[in-house]
Amino acid sequence: MIKSKDKKFVITGEHFYKFFQCPHWIWYDIYSELKKTKETPPLIDMIHKGGLNHEKELINSKKFEEIDPSLLKDLDEAFLATVELMKEGKNIYHGVLMDEDWVGMPDLLEARPTSELGRNVKSNFGDHYYVVYDVKLGPEVRTEYKFQLVFYSLILERIQGVRPRDAYIINAEGEERSFLVDDFVDQFKMSLTEIEKILNGEKPAPFLKSGCKRSPWYALCESEAKDCDDVSLVYRISQSDQRQLYDIGIKTVRDLANTDVNDLQRDLTFWNFDKIMRFQSQANALISNEFYVVQKSEFPEVKNEIHFDIESDPTVDIDYLWGFLQKTGNKTEYKYFWADSKDDQKRMWEDFLKYLEELDDFVVYYYSSYEMQVFNKFAARYGISRDLEKKFKDNAFDLHLILTRSVVLPLYFYSLKDVARYLGFDWEAEDAGGAESVVWYNDWLNNKDKKLKDKILKYNEDDVRATLFIREWLSQQKPKKSQIKEKLPE
Repeated sequence: MIKSKDKKFVITGEHFYKFFQCPHWIWYDIYSELKKTKETPPLIDMIHKGGLNHEKELINSKKFEEIDPSLLKDLDEAFLATVELMKEGKNIYHGVLMDEDWVGMPDLLEARPTSELGRNVKSNFGDHYYVVYDVKLGPEVRTEYKFQLVFYSLILERIQGVRPRDAYIINAEGEERSFLVDDFVDQFKMSLTEIEKILNGEKPAPFLKSGCKRSPWYALCESEAKDCDDVSLVYRISQSDQRQLYDIGIKTVRDLANTDVNDLQRDLTFWNFDKIMRFQSQANALISNEFYVVQKSEFPEVKNEIHFDIESDPTVDIDYLWGFLQKTGNKTEYKYFWADSKDDQKRMWEDFLKYLEELDDFVVYYYSSYEMQVFNKFAARYGISRDLEKKFKDNAFDLHLILTRSVVLPLYFYSLKDVARYLGFDWEAEDAGGAESVVWYNDWLNNKDKKLKDKILKYNEDDVRATLFIREWLSQQKPKKSQIKEKLPE
């Protein structure tokens, strides 16, 4: 944590990332007595240490001057070096921006003519000014990305005298996405106020969400929410939902379970009935520690049942492993397609298409939307016939969607691992996880260790076997008269 000379906390772009993942992350970093023993998730640690290996490649189309990495040991020196390059109108890679207690380190500062902003506009640098770019892993321009870039843009305004109109993200595909800075300044200021409160010792209210899992403090977040039975333990409740429930006196899971549905409808006028029933059903499941079957899941009877899972490494922008568990009658067989490098993905795709061409009387189950997103990306990048694309999509089903329509489980999250482990499935690797597999693949790229590859393949095979496990469990469930019967929303 960076502090300025007068002991005030310095605000950095990283605060906004942490705040939107888990507000407690910032607080625990400073005030937890356990801070010396915390463990950072391996993927987050790798990214913070420069794991985004294709970053320079993605901005290579823009000529730039790189700030000497050795200067980053002294941010004041790095800032002075950045300003000197800004005066010359150079594009700058890994520059440092500073003003009072704000410090920003955007991936790229790009010089633009001030004429873009208006005929008579000048900056402190004359006829040019700067905009900011960040390279991000995901295809979407997420809120935390925008707020980091707004933060950098407002520091730039203080330095150069004019506010950038736009800010830019370059995604893992090398595509640029921009947004208007002014559209997010008000929201930014509200988030900044909350971050400053946390930095000054005000602990956020208990709240548990999926972003907490990316924090090294997840176990503490979960424990504190459980200790007070906070209503945020209910699956899919947002912080806005939590505030609205608090406002009507519902602060715990038990409060939500015991409140009359008619009272909830009266007090939560902006919530539809399906949302109210979903949350209350989830609260009841948590209290009883029992699952509820809402409706029987129907699955097509086919010759070949395929369970599909993809392993990706966003730090080098590669979807390197497509795994399939094919069940034909009582026989199961694990098949996979592997890419040795980014350039090898096209060959992997072509091998997959040959496999798809030969399939008949089949259905494909995948868990959540990621696999279909990657399929669509590869289809657009490398090509696929219309008939073959239709053949795959007409027979592919999201098992996560089927599950959440059909049952309510006494769980805080419905990830593949949360659900499968609750139902009794175990992964062979104790440290199995999507983030861990990214680290394994990065290590494999460096040393081509066969044992590492075998570990990744076994992990992927366990993922598709877990998908089959859930599918078979669902096929055996049907509602009971004593359980909740309302059909749940998608």
